[in-house]
Amino acid sequence: MNTMLRNTIAAALLLAGVIQQASAEIVTVTGDTTNASTFIPPSYWGGAPDPSNTAVAYQAFDVVTTDGPNPFNWENSFLTSCEYSCVTFLYNGALDPDDSSKNLMTISNNLYHFSSMQTFLEPGKHYTFVVTGYFDGDAGAFSITAGSTGGISISPVPEPSSGLMLLGGLAGIGALARRRARHTGELS
Repeated sequence: MNTMLRNTIAAALLLAGVIQQASAEIVTVTGDTTNASTFIPPSYWGGAPDPSNTAVAYQAFDVVTTDGPNPFNWENSFLTSCEYSCVTFLYNGALDPDDSSKNLMTISNNLYHFSSMQTFLEPGKHYTFVVTGYFDGDAGAFSITAGSTGGISISPVPEPSSGLMLLGGLAGIGALARRRARHTGELS
């Protein structure tokens, strides 16, 4: 874990040097892909996933940027430090785990404990940043340091099962409230 912290600090300092705008924003988020949802990642060069590959754990983040001092300067950097050999993907819009090459913009497959990516993102548009590995067992803690010449927001994308559980819970609460109202109506 000490190496991961050292890499994160180094990444933050590198980002500060890369983005030399006074209004630049730097955000750090952490996570863990252990026991996370799985998918078959795109090929090393961004092609269609090989269905014979083993599914690997991943964590997805929604990324949105805002304008910087120059509305046409959309430069953004992502530096990721992992406890395992990680690879990162950036998608234009949402990730489709069933077709992981769909909407793929760029890859950083350093295949070591560190991944870096520099790209241009349109302010106000949603992108998906994914941290994963290529091989079975590539999972663990990670830290992402992202910088933008304007503002940047990074938030975890909820798993589809979380949404289904929320809907099920709301339906259960609604059914209970309806039953209670009906029972109260019968008593009056």
